[in-house]
Amino acid sequence: MINSKKLILVINALWAIPLVVIIRLIRPVIHVKIINLFSDRIAHFVADSIQHYIRLKDIPKNVRHVYWFDKKSLSNLQWAKMVKRNLPVMNYFKYIDFWNKKIPGGKIHVLDSSIWPRDVTGLYEKKKSNFSFLKKEHTNALNWLKSFGWKEKEPFVCLLVRDQGYLQSSAILSLDDMDDTTNKKGWGYHNYRNSDISEYELSIQWLVERGVRVIRMGKNMIKPLSINHELVIDYPFLEETNDLLDVWLFAHCNLCVSTGTGIDYVSDVFRKPILFINFLSLIDFISWSNAMHVPKKLLWADSGKELSLRENINNSWQRAEHYSDHNIKIQDLNKDEILVSIRECWEDLENGLNYTKRDLALQRKYWKILKSEPNFNKQHGWIHPSARAGRNWLRSKREEFFT
Repeated sequence: MINSKKLILVINALWAIPLVVIIRLIRPVIHVKIINLFSDRIAHFVADSIQHYIRLKDIPKNVRHVYWFDKKSLSNLQWAKMVKRNLPVMNYFKYIDFWNKKIPGGKIHVLDSSIWPRDVTGLYEKKKSNFSFLKKEHTNALNWLKSFGWKEKEPFVCLLVRDQGYLQSSAILSLDDMDDTTNKKGWGYHNYRNSDISEYELSIQWLVERGVRVIRMGKNMIKPLSINHELVIDYPFLEETNDLLDVWLFAHCNLCVSTGTGIDYVSDVFRKPILFINFLSLIDFISWSNAMHVPKKLLWADSGKELSLRENINNSWQRAEHYSDHNIKIQDLNKDEILVSIRECWEDLENGLNYTKRDLALQRKYWKILKSEPNFNKQHGWIHPSARAGRNWLRSKREEFFT
């Protein structure tokens, strides 16, 4: 018995296949390329759509790009609206795409949606995008913020500390998401990226004492903040949250502090300063933005000795079990180390920091080692002038870290 999905495909074949034939016939005059945007993970959805938008201006005149995405597995409805306002999205092309791939000779009409979310050519900085909010959207978000006592020009920080809540609640799983420890599909292998929100409360207190509002961001978080302060919004635990606010806040914050998880790409493409803190792997930091990075610490389990910078780069694993398999222990930054880094980044934004000759020498040494490693060069290209390792983080490293 034919299932409902196959039946829908067969019914839509009645009009889709003739259109496939027409698209192929007109190729000498107009070359149509179909792109299925990867919309179920927010990092890809944001980065891919922005990069496609920027590159549309450079395609040959006889080439037409047509986009579609699966509306049933959208990571963010607001971003989908913004994509449709800026890219030629025709979701009925889902069926044309399917039958074009089934009929031999269709590969020339398909373009991979995932350009690579890492902006290694510096497109975001060199070519501005027109992705923006409608006046009504902007007003709604401002009114929401004002309902918490926010005043015009009052600075606010988006704080995004990853825990297992979001992905555990997600139904999006593939063969790549097999947890090797249980041999079942799940997100346990991502646990090395998680952090404890309570370790950030000292930093939150420091910010609010200086009149800076802190909005803790995220979806389906597990642990609420224990701080009760008029300048602190624990957004994941509010009754009123929505996809508009998820995007608008990251697009308008004065600083995004993140442990490295998808939606911080919104701050990236809107060119907001970012502090990546308590993240892994070290090699995954964003180098094409005004971003400071301070990663977690890696130690050899047997000796307790910290891995050198080169050893960090060569142990850039993407699964929790791979660290333990290589005899490596992951150590999160403590609350004092987090405070030092957040304070450094905020003071740099407000007044600029003084870098000593030693500080500048450490930065040069750090980047020289990074750029000498093949694994680094695979993920980084154009480097933003303000991309940097934390000044105090580098100061804390012993000489053997740089050997």
